[in-house]
Amino acid sequence: MFRLSTLISILIGLVLLQSCDTLQSVTTTKFEILIPGKIIIPPNYKTVAIRYSNCNVAENANFSSYSEDSKILSDTTNIDSVASEVYFRVFVDYLKNQQFFDTIFELKPMNYSDIEINDSLVYAKTESFDFTDSPQTNFANNEVYRLTKLINGFSDPYSKKAKIKYMDPEFGLYSKAEIKQIADSTKADLLFSFDWFASEDGIFSPYYRMNLTDTTATKNIHSFELRTATEAVSILSYWNFYDLQKQELIFSQLKTDTIRWFEPAYNLKEAKRALPPRKDAVLNAADVAASRLVEFFVPHWIEVERMYYQSGHVELKKTDELIKQNRWLDAAEIWKKNTTNKNKSITAKSMYNMALACEVNGDMDAAIDWAVKSFQVFGSKNQFHAANCQDYIKILAQRKLDIKTIESKQ
Repeated sequence: MFRLSTLISILIGLVLLQSCDTLQSVTTTKFEILIPGKIIIPPNYKTVAIRYSNCNVAENANFSSYSEDSKILSDTTNIDSVASEVYFRVFVDYLKNQQFFDTIFELKPMNYSDIEINDSLVYAKTESFDFTDSPQTNFANNEVYRLTKLINGFSDPYSKKAKIKYMDPEFGLYSKAEIKQIADSTKADLLFSFDWFASEDGIFSPYYRMNLTDTTATKNIHSFELRTATEAVSILSYWNFYDLQKQELIFSQLKTDTIRWFEPAYNLKEAKRALPPRKDAVLNAADVAASRLVEFFVPHWIEVERMYYQSGHVELKKTDELIKQNRWLDAAEIWKKNTTNKNKSITAKSMYNMALACEVNGDMDAAIDWAVKSFQVFGSKNQFHAANCQDYIKILAQRKLDIKTIESKQ
């Protein structure tokens, strides 16, 4: 009889514990939000000219090889040149599809396949320049110098070209007259100039990737790490951005994107069979890298993960399934009904979840209001809940600023 009463007491305790509805039961959900680009462009800049001006388009011994484990093989197809065109085409098309700018002019591409870049004017200007003087000229000089160092650092010592182009100390691959001509002929506000491109790639089998130095490690041959081959492609690109209204170089972007593929394999032969063909991998990597660069400039969608509270309360438990079905308004009806519940934990949870429902529906002011109310139920007395609310309020405040930034461009 004693044992039965003890069991009953335990069961009653568990029921009571569930009814207390603590603030420790949380889970997460994912959805997409629109965020602005990382580079803030003035709202009155609505017309852009874009040019393919890749001065590394000719075959370059620095990028004409690729790796298969420790073996270095030679590429005779100049795949970098093809990849640069794919990269540029994806960038332009993706930028147009975003409809962020009113007008995009695609200028006639430059052909540097038989042109050598001479940097003598840049170095002469750099040596004589007073860096305590004009900040804008200082900026342009530094940015052009960076491109000059990049070109020099990867120049092909065996290349012989028929023509010479002198780098301008302030405008890079353009002269002041050329920038003015582009501004006058297009009436564009900005010029995006794609000035340099290269790629590096390789396939690495499990043994090589793990860099085994101890044969005892082969005992773990069935582990995931030792059975995974990798193919990696690094895309290197350099862009210069010009303010055509002021006819100035305003920003440069040297970017490296590394895209990787992983497949199960025991050796290099299996790795080559399982991973994408080299050409496909390089061109696909160029596609991905171009899309990523566009996202520096224009609003784009990203997936985010948000926390919300779960509850043992009979009615609130229904909202878990509603969220899975993306029925946020139906879930919000249940939460709102319980924002005045006598149980403070249920009230705080429902208010917090109401904030999430408002965010999903794009109402940041209401979301912040509900998050603040949820915090106020316990204040700082419940540290776990207080931290959740404070963190979420910061996220919502940033989203409110992001939305304002996006709307200012529309």
